[in-house]
Amino acid sequence: MNARVGLAVVGNEAESGLERAGSLLAEAGDQLERRGVVVIKHEETVLSDAGAVEVGTRFRSENVDLAVLIHATWARDSIPYLISRSSGAPLFLWGLPYPETYSVAAVQHFAGILHNRGIGFKLAYGTPSEDRICDAVDRYARVAKAAHRDQPRHIGLIGPRSTWRTFGPQDMTPGEWDLGDLFGASVIHIEMTEFLETVKRVSLDRRKELVRAKASQGRLPAVEPGEENRLLAAAAEVLAIEEIRERYLLDAATIETYPYAWGSANLAASWLGDDGFVLETEGDLARTTVMHLLGDLSSAPSMLGELAHIGPENGVFYLGHAGSCALSLAASLNEVTVAGEGETGCFVQFPIRKMDKATLVNVWEDSDSYRLFAGQVECKGMSLEEWRRMGGVSLAKLEAAWADEDLLSLLADAGMEHHFVLAEGDLREDLCDLAEFLGLFVTTL
Repeated sequence: MNARVGLAVVGNEAESGLERAGSLLAEAGDQLERRGVVVIKHEETVLSDAGAVEVGTRFRSENVDLAVLIHATWARDSIPYLISRSSGAPLFLWGLPYPETYSVAAVQHFAGILHNRGIGFKLAYGTPSEDRICDAVDRYARVAKAAHRDQPRHIGLIGPRSTWRTFGPQDMTPGEWDLGDLFGASVIHIEMTEFLETVKRVSLDRRKELVRAKASQGRLPAVEPGEENRLLAAAAEVLAIEEIRERYLLDAATIETYPYAWGSANLAASWLGDDGFVLETEGDLARTTVMHLLGDLSSAPSMLGELAHIGPENGVFYLGHAGSCALSLAASLNEVTVAGEGETGCFVQFPIRKMDKATLVNVWEDSDSYRLFAGQVECKGMSLEEWRRMGGVSLAKLEAAWADEDLLSLLADAGMEHHFVLAEGDLREDLCDLAEFLGLFVTTL
């Protein structure tokens, strides 16, 4: 679902420049809609406190993720204040380059108030014709949507449910409560037997139909002769997850396959990842939630992995995983290997394609708080020869200036957990903004 932006022009009748209000609103709205943003425009320029309450109340009823205020002229403090309070949405303050309006002074003034009060916001200076501004609105709206806690976020945990305890909850953990407090995510426990029974009910005809669909989409990796049953098994797992997803209204899920069901659901997770649904295969709720949130910030699927090798070259290291990555992370379907496991399971293995800019992400508990790490890396890609020599698992070759010296100590001294998420693009600014919304301590490199 795309981010929803409330868009309004604010000003003051005593100032010059209000005649531009209509054209500013129309052009900004058109530019944002071209980027896929859902825009709720308030056609009447907001000049009074009554108008501010009206537009803020409307934005709240429309469930906007972000309120964008174009300052046609100077506007008194109470107008953005009341829009923010009435809408419940964060603000994007937009100043214009027209000297007679004192628009930019109004933006600078109110931004300073927000900063001093520790309230998150973004600002920009320019006209709606400038791509950089509308791109910034789009990015910040995605972040605000990811942090929008009024929207329920359901994360499925598929696996055996424990009833033992030491202290506290009996069939939940304090970490589940923390996950909800941090990310607005509710964990829904789903027994492994329910998943397996749902898989069994999928007819052979439906399995074959899905396999044919994947072939027509160019998303069917090759298997060894006589191993076609693994494709049919993965198709049944996809259809079972889709049924469970609908039943529990899941936004993402993790399934506890390690170690006793190792090989299950890996190809299913690969297919689902490219369909925009995160299915993590090791029961890692925190990383599953992070991967889902990254999907709000970037259209590309992300990779779960762990430190597999530190190269002899400065700053080079490898992130690896047994194999459930989205197939679009491969340079070519021809590079994808499906390695059989057990009777019907498999591992989906390939070298992760080149990405000029990518972000390595982690989240972990640190004493009485939680921390987020976002480090810029380059994913260098690798030849099939190098990939095979490095073990032939799902493997990303990464390089980063901050990893030049003693990478292992850097990660261990920070207290990071071993699972990382690799996302395409430089998402550090977006993740800093998200951390500010969520109250996370953040480290960027």
